[in-house]
Amino acid sequence: MGFFKKTPEEIASREARRREEKERREAERRAAEERRRAEEFAKTPAGQARAARAAGAKLFQISLPLSQTTGQTVAMMTAIATTTTTEHATTLDSVEAEGWRLEHAGYVYRITGSVSRDKFLSSGQQEAMHGEIVGIYLFRLADVVSR
Repeated sequence: MGFFKKTPEEIASREARRREEKERREAERRAAEERRRAEEFAKTPAGQARAARAAGAKLFQISLPLSQTTGQTVAMMTAIATTTTTEHATTLDSVEAEGWRLEHAGYVYRITGSVSRDKFLSSGQQEAMHGEIVGIYLFRLADVVSR
């Protein structure tokens, strides 16, 4: 046996410490990942619904954009608008899965801005609006009987 050689017990102890350290780091990584997922879920409508239910709320309201319209004016031509839409059926389903029942839905158009310019070779203005349609959803606890 050499002068600087480790004994089998020292080698086994060293390997055990390495395994324990690796397992500890892996457990910390899993815990951090779980915290991150919980924080992301808490930001979703379903997460907010779960928090509202845990807080004892009887009603829960969310507002979700359904479509966005962007207007623009084209030089020497006209004003045009483009609209993009979003579906929220799965979002509403996820809120109901947390123990809520959709009680009422309302919709509003919210103007977010406009673009205007003078007409070419005539008087007046061309104007294009920016805006969005927002759905406002009111949920009631599913186990609460309505009167």
